[in-house]
This record gives sequence, C-alpha cells and structure tokens, in this order.
Amino acid sequence: MQNKMKKNISFIPWFAVIFTLLLSGYASAIDFTAAEKIKLKQGRTVVKMLPTSGQKGFYGGSGYALINATVDEVWKVLTDWPAYTEILPNTEVCAPVSKKGNKTLIKMKIGHPVANVRYHVEATENELEKSLHFQLISKYPHDIDSLTGYWRLFPQSGGRTLAAYVVSVKAPPGIITIAGDDLANRAVGNMLKFPGYIKRWIEGPNGKKYRK
Repeated sequence: MQNKMKKNISFIPWFAVIFTLLLSGYASAIDFTAAEKIKLKQGRTVVKMLPTSGQKGFYGGSGYALINATVDEVWKVLTDWPAYTEILPNTEVCAPVSKKGNKTLIKMKIGHPVANVRYHVEATENELEKSLHFQLISKYPHDIDSLTGYWRLFPQSGGRTLAAYVVSVKAPPGIITIAGDDLANRAVGNMLKFPGYIKRWIEGPNGKKYRK
C-alpha cells in the first residue's frame, strides 16, 4: 500500500508548483521562455506538459493564451457553462446540475471515437481574484479516477488578459488499455489548449455578448 501511495504522489510536486505560481496573483511568476513569449504575442497557445505526465496513469500540465479581451469579459466566458459544448472540442455535455453560493455542480461528457468519458465536477468561483477551481466529485458516476484543475486570469496592458489553465487527470487502466498511452497524452495535450479555444471564441463573432 505504501509503495502504491509513493507512486501516485510522485506527480503531485510538479502540479503543486504550478498551482503556487498561479495563486501568487502575478503573471510574471510564470516562467515563460523567450520562444513561449513570442508564441503568446503571436496569438498562439503555450502548452507545458508536466515532466511526469503519463506516469502511473497521471496526465497533466498547463496552458496559456493572451486574449484580446478584458478579464471581466473572459470571466463571463469561463462561467458560461452551456457554451462549453461549442467552445471546446469533443465536449458533448456541460450542464449545471446545482449551484450553492460560489460552487456549481456540473455534469460533463467528453466524446471521442475510442472512448466516451462521463463525470461530474464541482467548480468553485472566486470572481474577485478571477480564479476558478474545479474538481471531480466521486460520489457521482465517473469514468476517470480523478480530475482537478484551475483557471486564473491575469489583466494585461491594452485591456488584454493572460489566461492560465492547469489540469491533472488520473485515468483508470481500462481507458489507457483501450486508448493507448500516446492517445491519452494527446487528449490531455488537447485539453491544455483550452485557453486558445476560449481566445478564439471571445475574439470571434460569438464574443459580442460578453463584451460591455
């Protein structure tokens, strides 16, 4: 049992480091390379896979995009749950089930030709900090072992926003066997591009309803 715990927590330190950086409240705390800074300025999405991603069924990393919209406008998109089925690829269901205070229970279904994944997450909003934490709720049916993540929006000059997204997923052996490790890594890599999909959505015709 102890050996299993040691294997499972090997993923956590890297994930905790990213969380700490985002919680600092300063975009400058994120260590971008010169090439990554250029990508952001070009309107591209920066994806950072964790070095331990793919080990022991854990997958994860972080994604970033510089969005031509204010933090308040981007925040409206992040909390527009029904729109996720149009914004994010393969998202077939994103339906709020209940809401209590700043916590919303959301039913999710991610479709894929190889395997469909269903689960419920609880999203905790902090509108003042423009941060959004989400976590799988295990008492509801779920096809993955765990999922936790975090959004953080940083205001930038010119009314722009740096959107930062972190996610960690623990996939059961059955899904990895069906999908294969390479496909699982690519699926998580696609998840880390979510800031770019948010950028495309709000900067396009669909973004008008979120703007002042």
